[in-house]
Amino acid sequence: MSIVVHKKIKNISKEEVISSVKKAMELAKWRNYVKGKRIFIKTNLLIKRVIPGLCTSPWVLEGIIRVLKSDRREVYIGDANVATIKQVEKAAKNWGVLDLCKKYNITFVNLSKQPTKRINFNGDVFTHVDVPNILTEVDSIITVPVLKTHVIPGMTCALKNQWGCIPTFRQQLHPVVDRAIPEINKVLKVSFAVVDATICLEGNGPVNGIPKIINSIFASNDLVSMDAFAADFIGLGKENVKYIVNADRLKVGGMKYKLTGDKTGRIKFIPPKIEDSFIVKTEMRLRNIPLLSYILFKTPLFKIPAFIASRYNTIYWYHNRGKKLRNEIIRNTLYREEFLQLIKNEK
Repeated sequence: MSIVVHKKIKNISKEEVISSVKKAMELAKWRNYVKGKRIFIKTNLLIKRVIPGLCTSPWVLEGIIRVLKSDRREVYIGDANVATIKQVEKAAKNWGVLDLCKKYNITFVNLSKQPTKRINFNGDVFTHVDVPNILTEVDSIITVPVLKTHVIPGMTCALKNQWGCIPTFRQQLHPVVDRAIPEINKVLKVSFAVVDATICLEGNGPVNGIPKIINSIFASNDLVSMDAFAADFIGLGKENVKYIVNADRLKVGGMKYKLTGDKTGRIKFIPPKIEDSFIVKTEMRLRNIPLLSYILFKTPLFKIPAFIASRYNTIYWYHNRGKKLRNEIIRNTLYREEFLQLIKNEK
């Protein structure tokens, strides 16, 4: 039974978040699992738009960076482009990641631009996985997801964050996502997880959801235990999230966990509904038509639905809903300092 640590952030400020990250990592005994000098931080840079809960908090990232740098580790940080748009470098700028890299002398890595190493794997989904070279060269990987509901697998947390480590057409794997996520994690062997639950996302995540303030940091060396706890925490239940069950069966980690640190209850998140998600509902309907599915998702014509999906998220949803949600956080919470600073640099 693996340990999952919960650290509650009691007084919201940058230094308090950073301190909470350090305490959570120490309680989870991170040095027992994060070996070597070269460490890669897998952040979440899903979208260039600055809306709380969509990407990893720069305050949380800075907390991890300070811990690693105080231990004289060489740090890399990065993510990959999504299938529908080349967002990661603009997101790194807008979300303050490039500023952190400059401040702490860290190398930012766009995983989509990395040469890859083919790793053979005898799985149900993969016969091999093409992994960016940097992930095979570092000594340890720390994954830093945002806790969210997700309209396809139900939720996204520590295991799903490695979806962004595979820079090829991940969109092709949506029909088998519950089996693909465990196999990716079996190949990558992430050492440690720090979960950003300062501001989470509920509803139709991972983009078109509603920010939910939780004020927590979670940490564990076992990604399956981490996600099992997260599923219980948000009210889904670990047994109801197929990729967690499959990851347990594949022995990526274990679903049984022991929670330690600060006390926490269970908080009901608004669940995702495919029928309320225009983009995903349309994709799934098209995938059920064999000829259209092949043309739109397995030929260069994929650029057409990809263009529509990216513009829907970054223009239509952002201007009609996303900015309002962001403004509510800025007006009504102590996270305004974090996001006002990011918005100043947003382009």
